[in-house]
Amino acid sequence: MTPEDILEQPAQVLSQSQREQYFADGFLTIPNAIPAEWLGQLRTLSKQFLDSSRKFAASDNVFDLGPAHSLDTPHVRRLKALVDRHPDFWAFASNSPLTDIAADLLGPNVKFHSSKLNYKSPGGGEVVKWHQDISAWPHTNYSLVTLGVHLDDVAYDDGPLSCVPGSHNEELFVQRDAENRWTGSIKDEDLAGVGLDCAVDMNGGAGSVIAIHCRTVHGSRANLTNNIRALPLFVFASADAFAWMPAPSPTTKTGQIVRGEPAPFAHLDPRPCPVPPNWAEEGYGSIFTAQKK
Repeated sequence: MTPEDILEQPAQVLSQSQREQYFADGFLTIPNAIPAEWLGQLRTLSKQFLDSSRKFAASDNVFDLGPAHSLDTPHVRRLKALVDRHPDFWAFASNSPLTDIAADLLGPNVKFHSSKLNYKSPGGGEVVKWHQDISAWPHTNYSLVTLGVHLDDVAYDDGPLSCVPGSHNEELFVQRDAENRWTGSIKDEDLAGVGLDCAVDMNGGAGSVIAIHCRTVHGSRANLTNNIRALPLFVFASADAFAWMPAPSPTTKTGQIVRGEPAPFAHLDPRPCPVPPNWAEEGYGSIFTAQKK
């Protein structure tokens, strides 16, 4: 759906001014969006999976492990395919205030795309370079949003996500190096005109939800605290947005309708999108492994 069409639909949980701000900036922070019961369960599951990673020595289809990972000190960068790891993750993604927020930003007909839980450990290991999400999972249009949940209070020192206002309406960059290898990040020479000096940190208290448009330029700094910042992320699409390349991290729930009805027609946005690798053939680790290369 187009932003104009979406804004004509009645909102579920967001105000009209919040929706307008999202479409103007390409991102939005929604305070106090997740009830305490859900927040507590997400925290518990996050800690349980972090602890269970101790018995793993190498990355696999569940964990993306950092170089410092050990039995005594887990260093997990990502818990993959989150909704397939525990039924409550899928319950949260399919029937909670999070799904209502997705409908307010995508229209009444919404389908689930993907999910993960990123852990940002103290130090510089999980710095995320500037990038745009949609280049990794292109669709027939750009009505897709990533919704993240702050499990704890997040401020500057925690290394929050930062977004460049208005960048979702500007150029989509080819996220490859000079040898045409996928990097998952925007080249330095392309960043010169992006306006990084205007980037906004998506700080927020526990229970806040951050919404990022699929075309928005964003990244995150190092975690300067002594605590691990855990951020579950869920991607949703308007029902009329159809993927035209394999998903990098598909789940058993990818493509399922979570609000409204399936779309009888695809909405085709005329703006071009770079072609990513064929993940079904090449495989995909995580943005961390791609950017480290």
